[in-house]
Amino acid sequence: MGTLTTLFIKVKEILAELAGYYDDSRMIIIVTLAVIAITLLTHLIFRKIRIMKYMPGLIVIGIGLFNLYSVKDTLTSDESLINLLLFIIGSVAGLVGMLFALMIGIYSKPVKKKKRKTAKNNAEKNNTENTGEKKEEKTKEKTKS
Repeated sequence: MGTLTTLFIKVKEILAELAGYYDDSRMIIIVTLAVIAITLLTHLIFRKIRIMKYMPGLIVIGIGLFNLYSVKDTLTSDESLINLLLFIIGSVAGLVGMLFALMIGIYSKPVKKKKRKTAKNNAEKNNTENTGEKKEEKTKEKTKS
């Protein structure tokens, strides 16, 4: 019981230290959930065009890469931290959106039904072949007589 309480106290201390950084993590979660919702909505609207469900993720990744490209010369300055944060949010949300679109694509993939060969189908096929042979034999016998 004592080790459990010390573990709980340590976790509480760590969470108290990280409390200042929760705003950024909330922003990542909110943007990611928004991209997932837009991806699902895009899939429902454009069911026939399969590539469209990947577009929200690609657009958000593009926005993130643009923010990284805009600070390529001043990467370590204080003014570029906002753009770096937008790059991280955009790349994470875009990748999650694309993975969600891939899961939707796998789940909603049309299943092709294969015709199974059964003993009944094979027997019917043999019967039609045999009746054809019997008809030929009867016509040969009639022509001989």
